[in-house]
This record gives sequence, C-alpha cells and structure tokens, in this order.
Amino acid sequence: MNLEGFPYRTLRGDRPLYRLHRAAREPWWFSADGNGRFDPVGTNAGACYVAYEPLCAWIEVFRKAMVIAEADVSARILTELRTGRDLRLADLVSRRALGFGVTASLGADEDYGRSHEFAVAAIAAGFDGVRYRTRHDPALRLTSVALFAPAGAPGPTDPTWPPGVSVPTPDELIEDAARTFGYRVLPAP
Repeated sequence: MNLEGFPYRTLRGDRPLYRLHRAAREPWWFSADGNGRFDPVGTNAGACYVAYEPLCAWIEVFRKAMVIAEADVSARILTELRTGRDLRLADLVSRRALGFGVTASLGADEDYGRSHEFAVAAIAAGFDGVRYRTRHDPALRLTSVALFAPAGAPGPTDPTWPPGVSVPTPDELIEDAARTFGYRVLPAP
C-alpha cells in the first residue's frame, strides 16, 4: 500500500489527549498483539490509543457494554496526556483519503485486517500515528488517535512520552456517557 501524498494532520504537542485505563497500568501502552484496530502487526511497533475528549476515551473502553459494574469504572482512571512535540498523523477523517481507497469502514469495520495493514503502511510512510473517527459513536463525531512507538510500555524515564495527569473516573464523565449514549453504571451490591 503506497501512502505517498496521503492526507495528514499535525497533532500539536500541547493538545490534550485522553486515555481511560486501569489504575494499575501506565497510560502509555503500545499494543502490538492485533487486538487493537491499528496495531502494526508484524513490526516492532505498537499503537497507543488516545482520544481528543474524555467521552471518546470512555466509549473506546466500554464500547457496546451499556450496563457497567461500578467496580469496573472505579478500577479505571482518566489520564490527560500531551506528547510534548508535534506529530504527523495519517488523517482518515480527511475526505481526500477516499482517493487512496480509504472509507470510514477502515476505522469501523469489525475485521481489523485492513486496519492492521494500513498501520504498517503508515509507519513505512513516516507517519507517527493515525487519526480516525471512533467506531462506537454512531454519529461519527468523536475522534480517536492511534500513536505509533516501539511495542510495550516506554521506560519510566523516557522523555519521549511525558507522564500525564490522572484522576479517578470523573462523575461528570459518567453522567455525560449516560446522557449522550445511555450507559448505566450499576452500584456495587
């Protein structure tokens, strides 16, 4: 897949990004096992999935599970991250991506095979990640980003991926998810 001239978007280093993750884990994790949409399978790289807003991070975690145990929510924290440097993202949201045969299905298809192939091609073309619409938002208004780096977690002193600011999952986020999508969090018995 040749991505020469593919549309791109610059992710500014000071832009806040959000990740909802288990409290026991670090926020920067670069998945390479094929379970993530844009995991660059077969390379030494992985993808870290972040969102432009907290609500997007929520639906990327809970997806179609509309009734969630309070314990599952309280086991997670919301981390606001910044990359600290500008990154070049392959922009699947651009209408010009259609000229490369890319449609919204690349970010929404249940089969990740084409998405994995695209990630590998994006890395080969020098992209730092992929910008795409969040599949579990039926309105396709929320935007996610898959950032590329060596697979796994960066070292604790790696300046390439600065630490973020983490908070327990905010009540406002839980309420927003309920109001916008209909999620329900069941209190512990």
